[in-house]
This record gives sequence, structure tokens and C-alpha cells, in this order.
Amino acid sequence: MKLKKKLILKEKNMKAVILAAGMGNRLKEVSEGLPKSMIKIGKSSIIHHQLESCMNVGIKNFVIVLGYKYEQLKKHILEKISSDQVTFIENSIFATTNTLHSLWLTREYLDEDFIYFNADVLFQSGLLKKISEPSEYSQLLLETKSCAEEEVKMIIDEDMRILEISKTLHIPNCAGEFIGIGKFNKDILDRFVHYLQFGVDNGQSNNYFEYAVDLLAKDEVLKAIPTDGVPCIEIDFPEDLAKAKEMFSL
Repeated sequence: MKLKKKLILKEKNMKAVILAAGMGNRLKEVSEGLPKSMIKIGKSSIIHHQLESCMNVGIKNFVIVLGYKYEQLKKHILEKISSDQVTFIENSIFATTNTLHSLWLTREYLDEDFIYFNADVLFQSGLLKKISEPSEYSQLLLETKSCAEEEVKMIIDEDMRILEISKTLHIPNCAGEFIGIGKFNKDILDRFVHYLQFGVDNGQSNNYFEYAVDLLAKDEVLKAIPTDGVPCIEIDFPEDLAKAKEMFSL
């Protein structure tokens, strides 16, 4: 199965925000001390695959949050894109914070539609086509399946509106897993930043950014967009890495 699928599209008026600050402790036995996003799948690292997928659908500008091995990962990213395409933000307290805090650090750059990525998600380029076009509502990609406790889950209604999103939801009520990729429209970003700030102010900096998304979903319409079987995987554990290498054999 080929990971790369070239999509020739015009440049989009949006950016990609990638959170890549973490250490990836659950993969340290196979990462050899590298940041998780630098682990290779085939000939390219996870984050290089992400950057190329963005560029294949016309997304050329990036905001990337780094922390663990900041300089090494920054240098690696700049092998794929130029310095004028990217704004790097440092999460200096990455060891004691999580994605909510990292995304909060980007708040002054959340001024237009953006695609969100966790830096450990591997997927086919075509998956971005589902959410990179203009849409009335912000959209989060949903892999419809029976979920495990560790996974970020969604409860949705019959119109695909997201009602709740969290790791702690009652599994039988959930439609599937949020795979760590979403598009947030400019018109809701003030509220989104408000809830990120609320989280930081209330001791949630070591929580996942879905804490703020869950609050946002009570105010704004967020839509779940099924992946429809397009291959994707979030790589948290060694077994995920092994599965990713099977899924995306390059």
C-alpha cells in the first residue's frame, strides 16, 4: 500500500498546526532516543510524511510546537520545508505538560482556518482531502470502530455533530476514535482560544487538547467526518509502530 498519493491542488488559505513537543516515552524502547515524530516509516519520518501530505493538498504554511530535543527536530523538519514556511514555538515545560498547553502556546497564530495534527499520526495524503476544502463547520476525523480505553473517543448525534470527545467516555456510547486530525474554522477560534485559556488557568496544562474541544462542542457545531477506511494510525506504542509499518509498506 502506498502512503504517498499526489494531489495537485492550488495553495490553500490555511495553515497546519502540528504538536510535536512530547518525548514519546511509550516508544522509547524502539525510538533510540529520537523524538517520536522522527521515527521512520519506510524512507521518511512520520513528520516528513505529514508535511508532504499537507503540501500535496495545497497547505504550505506551518506552526509547529517543539519541546523534546528541540534543535534536532527543528533541523529535521527544515530538511523538508523552508524556514519561511514555518513558525516554531517552544514548549519549554514539555515534560510536565500535554497537548492542551502546547496548543495554547500557538494562540496568537490561530487567526485563520487551520488543520490540526498530533505529530504521531500516519495517514494517506488523500485523507486530508476530506477536511481541507472550505466547509460550514469545523471538522474532526473519526475512525468508526469499537474503541479501547486509551483512545480519544467521540459521541455524535444522527447529524454527525460531536456531542462529547474524551478518552474517558463510556465506550458503548461512542461512534469511534478521533484520530488526531481536524480542521478548525476561523469563525470559532476566539471561543476555542477562550477554552484553551480556561484549561491553562484551571490547572489543565497536563491534559489533552480535547479537554478544550469538548467544551467548545457545547457552544459550536463541530462535525465528525468518517475516515471511510482510508488508512491512518496514531502511533503510541511499539505495536502501533509495527502495525504502521505493515499498513504503509513503502
